[in-house]
Amino acid sequence: MQGACLIGSWVFREMRVAVSKINPFALTSVLRAAVCLSSVVLGKGIHACSIKTLYDAEPRVCGALLDMYAKCGGIEDARLAFEMVPHDDVILWSFMISLYAQSNQNEQAFELFIKMMRSSVVPNEFSLSSVLQACANMPLLDLGEQIHSNAIKIGHESELFVGNALMDLYAKCSDMESSLKIFSSLRDANEVSWNTIIVGYSQSGFGEDALTVFREMRAATAPSTQVTYSSVLRACASTASINHVGQVHCLVEKSTFNSDTIVSNSLIDSYAKCGCIRDARKIFETQKEHDLISWNAIISGYAVHGHVAQARELFDRMNKNGIQANDITFVALLSVYGSTGLVSQGLSLFNSMKLDHGIKPSMEHYTCIVRLLGRAGRLHDALNFIGDIPSAPSAMVWRALLSSCIVHKNVDLGRFSAEKVLEIEPQDETTYVLLSNMYSAAGNLDEVALLRKSMRNIGVRKETGLSWVEMKGEVHAFSVGLEDHPDMRVIHAMLEWLNLKTHRAGYVPDTNVVLHDVDEEQKARMLWVHSERLALAYGLVMTLPGHPIRIMKNLRSCLDCHAIFKVISKIVKQEIIVRDINRFHHFDKGTCSCGDYW
Repeated sequence: MQGACLIGSWVFREMRVAVSKINPFALTSVLRAAVCLSSVVLGKGIHACSIKTLYDAEPRVCGALLDMYAKCGGIEDARLAFEMVPHDDVILWSFMISLYAQSNQNEQAFELFIKMMRSSVVPNEFSLSSVLQACANMPLLDLGEQIHSNAIKIGHESELFVGNALMDLYAKCSDMESSLKIFSSLRDANEVSWNTIIVGYSQSGFGEDALTVFREMRAATAPSTQVTYSSVLRACASTASINHVGQVHCLVEKSTFNSDTIVSNSLIDSYAKCGCIRDARKIFETQKEHDLISWNAIISGYAVHGHVAQARELFDRMNKNGIQANDITFVALLSVYGSTGLVSQGLSLFNSMKLDHGIKPSMEHYTCIVRLLGRAGRLHDALNFIGDIPSAPSAMVWRALLSSCIVHKNVDLGRFSAEKVLEIEPQDETTYVLLSNMYSAAGNLDEVALLRKSMRNIGVRKETGLSWVEMKGEVHAFSVGLEDHPDMRVIHAMLEWLNLKTHRAGYVPDTNVVLHDVDEEQKARMLWVHSERLALAYGLVMTLPGHPIRIMKNLRSCLDCHAIFKVISKIVKQEIIVRDINRFHHFDKGTCSCGDYW
């Protein structure tokens, strides 16, 4: 290709000598050759020639010049060329606005769009879609709505490019209702239209809705793309639906994307987040090539499962392969050191990140170190470390210290940490709940009452504990004390059986985790209706012997549920996989993969 471009530029020089007049076709052809050669010098020579021949203002030549400068020089070079020609051609305006939007120079795109309107140039579908893309990049809903109104006035709302850009804008502003309304108004939705809705639902945390749209897309025979599969797999991961991951994986294998690195990276991430780290590793090892995202996906997968040796082995292998780690790599590694109590190794890695890899620590890295020190009981070391952070510590940092104070029952430092969080985020419900639990565990009932009154006064409510289990492709959600599940009778029967078996196996309930002022017998009964136990009981009823049971939980598992799950895994001879807010727990044969450290 480059050889042909060299020949083209030589032919142009010979033609300049042989003929006195150059036509626009010749100029645009050689400008394409300049782009191919990445030669801004050749491009400028052609620009000079176009000025001499008075073709620089001809729309086709001007468009080719802008394209050449954008690709060989820079956007500002293209802007200077744009400023030199008449401004009545909407195509040229659209081209420049698009360049700014695609390079994330959104304010410049807005300014140029406004200047175009003031020059009485009526926007077309390309200028509208480009400036809407700039709005979506920010995202700026108010400005986007004004441009939407403008599109309606000039009759471009239902144009495909404009409609897709509007859908993307509303989706990124978490207004999926408006995005769907635009989608339904399109005359000929294409794969970009479908993908925009799927991506919007997936990024907004509505995984089930994303999967529903994907099924509708397949029924409409719209072609699935790289974006489709990666977004749907992200949705599967958010719902922890291993069945859906497997189904999408089968579709990928039958498609032209079975060797696509981006799609396989999404498979690695999805399998890991659904508790199947071995399947994630299989995908990784069969990849034809690994990019940085591949390495980060598998290392992060092992980290969230608490497998420090495998995460470190992969990190060393990554370095040997010449792949430069980034901030995400180190967040994963520092988090797994923190979750396994390897303090000295974690601190050494943190120093290596700065000195050997040249990565400036972010607040996430600082949080990992605070959690690492705090969870190991080195609370004052963690506090001193916070004092050495060069910028103002975030709420996330103080929340990590607060969680460690609760584990180690340090009420004074816990109260101080909570106050720091609430200075930054006064409405943070998690902090109020953690503080309340800490006071309850310490027996400070007066403090609990005052705190709960404060919560009511400012409208903060405790997040309901929920657990999910997937059975036959359907997700079942359970909350504490749930009674309206259609299979509640068999769930209670299983709980009674488990109660009998676990007590015979030596289980003694830890009623200290029940923070209600009731007698011991009532506390013991309350433990049996925790959401994860209801989910487990249903899973045991509905799952064939020998098959693993996977449970997701939105809060940290309580100590007593963790203890009894180990006992139950030995009794039923089944692996129980629980993902709480912190990490995965694999219960098997009476032990947990976390080693009781989480």
